[in-house]
Amino acid sequence: MMTRTTFFTALLSALGAAGTAALLFSYEGGSGFLYGLLAFLIVMSGSFLLLLLPEKKRFPLTALLFVCLAAVLILFKSSMESSFTALSVPFLTTLKEPYDVEIAIPKPPYGASPLAAEIFLLLLLSWIFLCGFISKGGAALSALLSLAILLTGFYFGLNPPAFGLVPAGAYVISLPARLKGGFSHPEVPAFLSALVFGLVISFLIPESRYEQPSLFAGMQEEIVSFVDPYDPIFHAGNAYTGMMKGAAGNQKLGSVNGVRYSGRIIADMETADAESRLYLRSWSGGEYEKNRWKDLPDSSYEGVRHLFDKNNGEWYDQGAWLMEVIARSPALSQSLSNYLEKGESVEGLKKDFTIDAVYEKTRFLLLPYDASFGAPLFAYDRSPISREGKAYSTYRWALPSGALLSMMDKESSSDPYFRTYIEGEREYRRFVYNHYLAIPDSVKEGLATLGPLPPVKSLSEKRQRVEDIRRFLAENYRYTTNPGKTPEGKDFITYFLTESRKGYCTSFASAAVMLLRASGIPARYAVGLTVGRDEINGAPLSKDGLHQYSINDHHAHAWAEVYVDGLGWRPVEMTPGYEGTDNPFPIPEDKKRNDSGAPDAPMDEKDKNNPSRQEPQQKPQNQQDQQQNPLNGKTPENTPQLAPQNPGAPSSRPLPKGLLLLPLILAAAAIFILFRLSAANRLIRRAPESKESFNRLLDYMDRLALYAGIPKKGSYEEQKKAFRKDKRFEGFDRLMDLLVKSRFSGVPLSKEEKEQAASLIAKARKNCLEEMGLWEKIRFLLIRKM
Repeated sequence: MMTRTTFFTALLSALGAAGTAALLFSYEGGSGFLYGLLAFLIVMSGSFLLLLLPEKKRFPLTALLFVCLAAVLILFKSSMESSFTALSVPFLTTLKEPYDVEIAIPKPPYGASPLAAEIFLLLLLSWIFLCGFISKGGAALSALLSLAILLTGFYFGLNPPAFGLVPAGAYVISLPARLKGGFSHPEVPAFLSALVFGLVISFLIPESRYEQPSLFAGMQEEIVSFVDPYDPIFHAGNAYTGMMKGAAGNQKLGSVNGVRYSGRIIADMETADAESRLYLRSWSGGEYEKNRWKDLPDSSYEGVRHLFDKNNGEWYDQGAWLMEVIARSPALSQSLSNYLEKGESVEGLKKDFTIDAVYEKTRFLLLPYDASFGAPLFAYDRSPISREGKAYSTYRWALPSGALLSMMDKESSSDPYFRTYIEGEREYRRFVYNHYLAIPDSVKEGLATLGPLPPVKSLSEKRQRVEDIRRFLAENYRYTTNPGKTPEGKDFITYFLTESRKGYCTSFASAAVMLLRASGIPARYAVGLTVGRDEINGAPLSKDGLHQYSINDHHAHAWAEVYVDGLGWRPVEMTPGYEGTDNPFPIPEDKKRNDSGAPDAPMDEKDKNNPSRQEPQQKPQNQQDQQQNPLNGKTPENTPQLAPQNPGAPSSRPLPKGLLLLPLILAAAAIFILFRLSAANRLIRRAPESKESFNRLLDYMDRLALYAGIPKKGSYEEQKKAFRKDKRFEGFDRLMDLLVKSRFSGVPLSKEEKEQAASLIAKARKNCLEEMGLWEKIRFLLIRKM
């Protein structure tokens, strides 16, 4: 017969089975909700049927059920094998997606269906949780199964559905209480508490903000370190490789639901103080096609191949090349120094930099901008590739962009290296404008819905356009690490700009590149690692005075690069929420270090009438441009709009989906409180029927007496006397005589005597409660479980 306690125990097992089944089958790529519901019904109905049988027959029946499941595998071996092979395809595809883990996907036989395998797994899982209902050993097995399935999802970077994660996690948490046992089945309140806590967390932290817990990340790292010498495939299991999706022609952008950060260390770095956010380029590419970023094809370089003779990365990082040319010439160094801040020198712009180790198995190096890194690893202006170690030691330049533009505009020099740079840069610049402004037709459709963007040409116009694009993306699009997949047949960038309007850095960087190109600014897409200035400058120092910092996959990032005429490719941060770089288009410096120093800095043609020398502000050339520019907020009806013009006007917001969980949370909390309040009454009712319950009732009597101040120490007569003096415990002296008589005679109490004892204890409890205030009652009932 099912009592209240057994009902709650069965409910606990059924909810654990439901959550675990939902988790398991969500790894197929669907929601798993239906399988969770079926598992709940199977376990709940199976528990009722088992309780109809005598206790001695329950275990043989569950053993028979297992034999039947095994027989199905043996008798239908061939068809079940085909079905499991068909089932493994969506499972393995889902597991490998987030991090590009190299898992071989088998080919199932023609016509094979995963349905039989799904039903078998559902029945096997339900059988394990039925065992968990009838025995503590089965509970341990089912909890370990839940934990293994849950950790599998976290390890492979999947977002487990909340309706599976919460009950499965609560079931695992309740296991220690189940194994301990004791007063009033403590696993039930433990499960309900964990369930309520999980629901509250899922309400407060939406799925889009899930992040792998540090405990699981640490476990993952230990597993990776252990299996690496034998099976290195899990080196792909981090967000760095997740960011590489869609880069270098690797798979597609938008092919997974999101990106997950594990905390895995990617590289160890030593560097001098950072003056701004540090970007380490892993790869940058300029051609976008079919949701992939790729290098420009070799055919694009016809006519400029001579620029890349004996290529050591000069056009990959022009800033470092230019600074090396200036540093070797005293005259050029003096000219540049005239535009630097007082006390600065060209030599002082050098910043030591070292990559001690790279733990990620990648073809690409991790290079900061403006690093003095010459090596025969470059092809054209592409990212360097090396199959060997990626550690190196060099220095990078704190590039004085504004000072460089001023110097190059006004200073003349016959230095042959400087002239080579100037002439080569002009030719490379023409190449850049011919190839890094291309916009595919699939993206043009999306940009057209935003309205035409007037092209910009001057330095100040480009600077203002960068700020306009940053503001436009921040105000009209939402950052999330879980934006969902791009629907089949849709362009990644167009879908982001016109439909989903949410994404992480790959979305913002890709869209920004196209918006910049539409504005006439050459741009390309870059991925790698980025570390904030404060993170670097706050890191501990080595014996050489360099900051030592381990960069993990939380620093994996994608950003845009723009070509600044004369200086080369510069990073530009377009993802909201990042403490990004300064605007890559600088304000030319006009400061002189002495009276005979350099002439004033150059002005844009538009700014010559502005004597204030303040940062130019971009203004549309005419009213028509202002109305057509979507970044000014004047856009067609179907494009994202900026913030409301009237900040005081009330705005209506849709009801958050998380609020739908509130009734469930309140119901779970109410069930928990009622269960806790009725624990003592349930024990008193069961005591006459069960020896175990009666023994627990006697323990409760001791606790009640101790709470009321009755001393436990002293002789038998002293205790009886104390009970007689306390009116709340009327009759307890007779109850003590009855218990002592039974103990020494060896004759157990009759049912009537047990009922009499239970009645006296219930009356004493009631008398104690009547004298308490409200807060004392709450402590007595809920906290002390009295």
